[in-house]
Amino acid sequence: MGCSWLAVSGQLVRPLGTDRPLVSVVIPMFQAASWIRETLATVSDQTYPQIEIIVVDDGSTDGGVEIVTEFAAGSENPVRLIRTTNRGVAAARNTGIKESTGTFVALLDADDLWQPGKLELQVANLNRSSAPMCTCGFEFFDDRTGRRTGVVRVRDGSAALRGWLSLEGNGLALASAALISRSALDELRLFDPEFSVSADLDFALRMSEIGHIDSLPDVLVRYRLHAHQMHRQISGLHGDVALLHDRVFAGGERRAFERRCRANLAAHIGYSHLWNGHVDLALPSLWRSVRHDPRRVFTLPVRAVVRRLGRRARLWTSGRSTGWTS
Repeated sequence: MGCSWLAVSGQLVRPLGTDRPLVSVVIPMFQAASWIRETLATVSDQTYPQIEIIVVDDGSTDGGVEIVTEFAAGSENPVRLIRTTNRGVAAARNTGIKESTGTFVALLDADDLWQPGKLELQVANLNRSSAPMCTCGFEFFDDRTGRRTGVVRVRDGSAALRGWLSLEGNGLALASAALISRSALDELRLFDPEFSVSADLDFALRMSEIGHIDSLPDVLVRYRLHAHQMHRQISGLHGDVALLHDRVFAGGERRAFERRCRANLAAHIGYSHLWNGHVDLALPSLWRSVRHDPRRVFTLPVRAVVRRLGRRARLWTSGRSTGWTS
């Protein structure tokens, strides 16, 4: 398996109520030494008392392991550190989920942050609704400056999947916003290691087949923007998302929506190359978009601008409610 354990655990000193189910927080970590301490601190600051933390180090070499070990020594929550060879984020998440024991599993990327009431609100929601998963609103912030750059609120997680798949709407920031019921995970194949950037969407689509995905409009996650994020890497993006399209549309239904999705993907790749000055790479992708659905070359950038303006506009209405400052 290429995996080893480090005995790092804190002692639970918060009151344990029998009516409070355990939440397992699974954090995959790769070269995240710059951020992991702050991320772990926002887990410790949760108002929800019943938490275990599982950090899966995916072959890092940057000192993150030492930071987690030091943090665990003083943590009120139990912390487990699992070290593996580098196998990718999907495999790291799966390792953490398999080792977790909670009634609920919360995902958190090693560079993102939580508002203190996140788990409290989401556990209450899932206890009321019996949905398989609950997400929440999130805000983007620049890693270099700390400045908030946009806010996304999603009121219906299942409804948002169509826009996410077609690249016409916001994603759900599943990797840091999701709280998942153990019973749903028992029914579902976990994250597919064959995907990279599309793994979260593939997971969410399969989760929606089990039941409705809830989403709280509250802005409870800070999503860090930096140059090393996987979704910013254009190489391999087309093949990864195209594979997801192949699976989703394998039944031959929704042909018009399939053409729309494939055209939007090609247009996104083309405009990304164009933005980076690679005209020779951009033109074939844009032509591929036209062949799928000629309208998308024009509508995709318009939608992207409108979406970005919406994110910025929500900064003004959400600033006071988040409790965070820029």
